[in-house]
Amino acid sequence: MSRSEDGKRMLVAAGNEADPGVLYLYEPGAKSLKELAQWRPELDFTQLAQPKPMRYTARDGTVIRGYLTLPRGRDPKGLPLVIMPHGGPFGVRDKLQYNDEVQLLANRGYAVIQPNFRGSGGYGEDFFALGEGQVGRGMQDDIDDAMDWAVAQGIADAKRVCVVGGSYGGYAALWAVLRNPERYVCAASWAGVTDW
Repeated sequence: MSRSEDGKRMLVAAGNEADPGVLYLYEPGAKSLKELAQWRPELDFTQLAQPKPMRYTARDGTVIRGYLTLPRGRDPKGLPLVIMPHGGPFGVRDKLQYNDEVQLLANRGYAVIQPNFRGSGGYGEDFFALGEGQVGRGMQDDIDDAMDWAVAQGIADAKRVCVVGGSYGGYAALWAVLRNPERYVCAASWAGVTDW
């Protein structure tokens, strides 16, 4: 995360997709690692859902990757689904890391898909370029196609699907219900772009 100018002290964070992590002070010269703080210590990490990488093929043949989180202790069939597109939209992406909103939804019985639609970062220049001129078009198709994939897999109930997101994800959520009101029962947008 950070280090002193002389490199003798470093702040190091460690965590995973179902653990928000711990902050440490590391002093390489002294071979010392000291715990400073835990993020979200009130949570029982053994009870959190485990996001898993997933992929599906969009309607134009493009392979879209993302993450699927299923609620613990529930049969993964016919679940209510929340699709959560990330902000940006260009060059950023969801990663396999802890997310409060995803864990809250999974804890309440929802399946959650975080699609890294075309134009997202981390998948190479060609994939990034596929997003050019595709705001509200191909990017939106990728979100719709995530729903179709989850329904076809039997994971989601097509009559209980919502899209939520912040920033560009908020725009995508609003556009989803305007563009295809028959597909989604709700949308939630926080800090969504509404004057593009």
